Amino acid sequence: MVLKVASAAQLLDVAQRARAAGLPVEFIQDAGRTQIAPGTVTCCAIGPADSTRMDPVTAELGLL
Repeated sequence: MVLKVASAAQLLDVAQRARAAGLPVEFIQDAGRTQIAPGTVTCCAIGPADSTRMDPVTAELGLL
């Protein structure tokens, strides 16, 4: 499932809450082959985990 955030700050907040909940978190950095600067964090992966653990962290996010 792919969810969206409104800003880089919100992405970091969601990732921090996921880590605090004991969920696996991995940041994805852009390679810089387009207009985005190399090393820019563009998304993060959270999980795998069942929905009872994921929902408290991601329920307010909309689908991309």
